[in-house]
Amino acid sequence: MKAFPTLLFVFFVFYTVDAQHRQIREDIFGNLESISNDRSYNAKLVRNIFDDLVFTDSKNNKLHFEKKYLEREFPGILSDKKRQSDLLARLIRENRRQSSYSAKFSIDIFDNLKIEDNKGYKLERGTDIFGNENVVEEYGNTRTSFTRNLSGGLEYTDGSEKASLSKDIFDRWIYKDSFGNEIQFGKNSWERILRRYKSEESVFNDLLDDYFYR
Repeated sequence: MKAFPTLLFVFFVFYTVDAQHRQIREDIFGNLESISNDRSYNAKLVRNIFDDLVFTDSKNNKLHFEKKYLEREFPGILSDKKRQSDLLARLIRENRRQSSYSAKFSIDIFDNLKIEDNKGYKLERGTDIFGNENVVEEYGNTRTSFTRNLSGGLEYTDGSEKASLSKDIFDRWIYKDSFGNEIQFGKNSWERILRRYKSEESVFNDLLDDYFYR
């Protein structure tokens, strides 16, 4: 490598320069790499034989993005070097101050999105047979979930604490949680709120912010 610096240099394509004076370039194998000007930090985004993208850096961090995950969450990125360059720049900003972190981003055989890291964090996001999205997160001994139950109501759990948003027999939507909060919405007020927030999930999330996590 050291014997032919000028020959190898012509194969590199430069993409960006960030605030830390770090260039992102394409190597002779088509992978992206970045080396800081003072050479104290380097990172790569490599496309493997399965068309996964794998980020690694000199801090021993590794993030593995499987092809199916990329196709769902970043459609078109595998054929767009500029977007891959932007992804590498973002991953550098997010990871250059930590070390020995690893995570995998994938889609399982049930079409659920899964994220799992070496710090004990797990996320699974998928849909039930009715097309409703369900999200489950785990970190250490804490498990949170955001689901829609069989009666059409929404439920949220965080460890032993719970909250729900559901409709009663009088067509009223009612928010309840394990902290003793209870809010009822009549039909007219619920319709106004739903027009503003666009979805029941967005309403529930706002109620959780205001009452569950206040």
